[in-house]
Amino acid sequence: MFTVEAPQITAPPAAGLRDRAVDASAQAFIHIDRSGVIRDWNPAARKLFGWTRDEIVGRRLADTIIPAPLRSAHSAGFARRLVGGDSGGLGHPIEVPAVHRDGSELRISMTVDALGDEGFFAFISDQTDVHRAQQELQRSHTLITAILQHTTAMISAKDLDGRYLFVNGEYERVFQVTAADMVGRAEADLVSASVAAVGRGHDEEVIASGAAKTVLEELPFGDEIRQYVVTRVPLTDPDGSVYGVCTIAIDDTRRRRDEAVIAAGEQRFWNTVNNAPGMLYQYRVEASGEPSFTFVSDGCRDIFRLDPADLVASAQRILDMIVEEDREGFAVSVAESARTLEPWHWRGSVIRPDGSRRWLYGVSRPHRDAGGAVVWDGMLLDRTRERHTELDLEAARNDLADLVDRLAVLSVTVPAGPEPAGVLAQLVTGKDQEALFDLWRSALRRERADGILGGHDGRLLVRLRPRGADEIGITCFHLDGPA
Repeated sequence: MFTVEAPQITAPPAAGLRDRAVDASAQAFIHIDRSGVIRDWNPAARKLFGWTRDEIVGRRLADTIIPAPLRSAHSAGFARRLVGGDSGGLGHPIEVPAVHRDGSELRISMTVDALGDEGFFAFISDQTDVHRAQQELQRSHTLITAILQHTTAMISAKDLDGRYLFVNGEYERVFQVTAADMVGRAEADLVSASVAAVGRGHDEEVIASGAAKTVLEELPFGDEIRQYVVTRVPLTDPDGSVYGVCTIAIDDTRRRRDEAVIAAGEQRFWNTVNNAPGMLYQYRVEASGEPSFTFVSDGCRDIFRLDPADLVASAQRILDMIVEEDREGFAVSVAESARTLEPWHWRGSVIRPDGSRRWLYGVSRPHRDAGGAVVWDGMLLDRTRERHTELDLEAARNDLADLVDRLAVLSVTVPAGPEPAGVLAQLVTGKDQEALFDLWRSALRRERADGILGGHDGRLLVRLRPRGADEIGITCFHLDGPA
């Protein structure tokens, strides 16, 4: 019979295992005595705070990793723990600020426990990046919240069934609702069924396509119809699946009304410009002497038989149309207006491409721009009809004068003396001499005088007309019938 003895098991030194575990820990380990002096410090602590074990052991904790502004509060709390035996917080992780050897700030999570007479120990993990990420997240959340609540756009989010998940402050203001009341409700609870159906149709398109969509929608508010530019964006989970729709609606009513007003105003302006008599234009002569039209109204078609674009392309086309005898006067008038910046006036005529002649009257007001060019804003009026009338009247006057010369008994111009001219007095009978004197005195007062007087061969029509400063025109006609 054999007897087997049990092997002897020797327990490893507990302190050695603990030291190896502490040194191997990824968390920083600190041991301080009851006076607050650091007694132990593992490699992870060196990595976290920058101090080697030889440098840190023997230094006070408050003078190394505690931020300067918090050292007084730390010392007071440490003293209370020693004196009163306060065990609050022991064994539970707490997050506090700390400082690296180079002075940079850290955020650490620390679990502290007591070692009896030997003081306290703590395991510490670096929460700096996590803390910064949380701060960034909080700042981003605050920023997004501020934008959502203060933007003038209505913003909402709905689930796949069209139920509201969120509405912002502008949405609340426009529809006079609260965000809390809207959660779980549908769009049909706010607007008519027809309007809600249109919105729901757009939502479903975005959900099906997974792509954003922007449309113009009209919403009735009492007696008013407002236009909104509405953008819908799919809301997706990390795996890309759509779980809802975010809607951003911007009230475009005022802008569209303003555009309509501006467009109507521009249309009225162009109607006025293009229907104004004659041709409105802007003409400029550069400092180098080069002429050009920067604007020409549609009236140029009637006057010159040319399109506005033709004249803007080449001002010389009009200048070449001016008749030979009027060109010098035109050039002199433009040069004088450019020199004095006084209003420009010109009367002349042109020969159009079809060979017809048109008489024009031009007027404009000049100014000099920053580059030295002189710019005239004005109009050209077609006075051809007026000119033809003038020519017809001149011909009629000539014909009348010729007729008068052939029919008149007397047609002369004499000095304006105190008594009637002798050649006239000889034609009037003695009994009408006084009446002749009355007519003569009216003519001396620079008045037109007409009268029927007795003549030696019958009745006379006597006409007296003031001429110049001191002359009187006399015309006498025989009238049928006895005196």
